[in-house]
Amino acid sequence: MLWLLTVVTAFALLVIYQGVRIMARTPTVAAPVALSSHAPTPSRASASAAPRHQASPHPKAPATTAVSGPRVSDGSSGLSYQLLSRPWRAGCPATLDTPVFSWSAGENAVAGQVTIGGSAIDWHGNACSGLLQQQFQYAGPQDLEPTAMGLVGALDPAYYTGLVHSRAVQDSSATQVSGHPAWVVKFLMSYPDAAAEGLNWTSELGAVVLVDRGTGQAPAVFYVSVPANLGVSSVTTLIGSLRLS
Repeated sequence: MLWLLTVVTAFALLVIYQGVRIMARTPTVAAPVALSSHAPTPSRASASAAPRHQASPHPKAPATTAVSGPRVSDGSSGLSYQLLSRPWRAGCPATLDTPVFSWSAGENAVAGQVTIGGSAIDWHGNACSGLLQQQFQYAGPQDLEPTAMGLVGALDPAYYTGLVHSRAVQDSSATQVSGHPAWVVKFLMSYPDAAAEGLNWTSELGAVVLVDRGTGQAPAVFYVSVPANLGVSSVTTLIGSLRLS
């Protein structure tokens, strides 16, 4: 019995010893640590460090808005149009009144000086309005196109003969001004001898808009010409702002 008890006790101690060894070699798994709700994740940290100026993948086109701000009003022709910001100022240059053209309102800006006949004179960007003169034949809306083209042709000898230039028509199309039939002709003046003539620009964008005012009334005429150094986009702005009362 003593021998049997000794054997059983030794076996039990052996089992306990092996169990302790196995437990000592088993790796301990740590419990997960909960992240604080105020601690940014790595991806969120890098995103917050970068400027957030990303453009929309599908930007919307700008909405068309009504023309606001100061305007030029021509009581003679009934036309009105936007008065551009400085250096533009109200008033059509008096030198533009000729036996062929007569302007009753307008605006202008000095683009620079040009040398003509040995004299330096101011050259203006201008936008002027008035009534069609009797020298031009007009019997109704069917004459809008030929009369508008005739006006453009008359501009060269009236205003541009002092400078070497060439003219190219860029657009000639029907339009409307306040519901009245009209015709617009856009043209580009180019100056091949600009440097020798003292010009700070080599081209000038212009347009003539002829507006039918109704039976028995002379049409309204709008003339705009803007040297490149004044920003030729003003031509589109002014034409788009035209209204007829």
